[in-house]
Amino acid sequence: MAIQKTTRKQADSYIDELEHVILRRFPDAEFEVRRRDPYEYDLLVYGNFDDMTDVHDVIKDRPTDILLESGIHIRVLPLGRRISQS
Repeated sequence: MAIQKTTRKQADSYIDELEHVILRRFPDAEFEVRRRDPYEYDLLVYGNFDDMTDVHDVIKDRPTDILLESGIHIRVLPLGRRISQS
């Protein structure tokens, strides 16, 4: 089980890094993380983007680098504004 805890800490660190990069360009961005399995995560990004590709332009190839470095796959999914549920 120590491997899973280490992987989770690594994934959290990488996710924090991606969030920080995105927040520098989009300070109003909000995030939601969904764990798909121990090595696979979705990072949902909500915010006021002119174009959803703007987020990918900011993070560039970092998710691919993370996958090659660690085997952890983080999909960054820009979703636009969060729709509030009343």
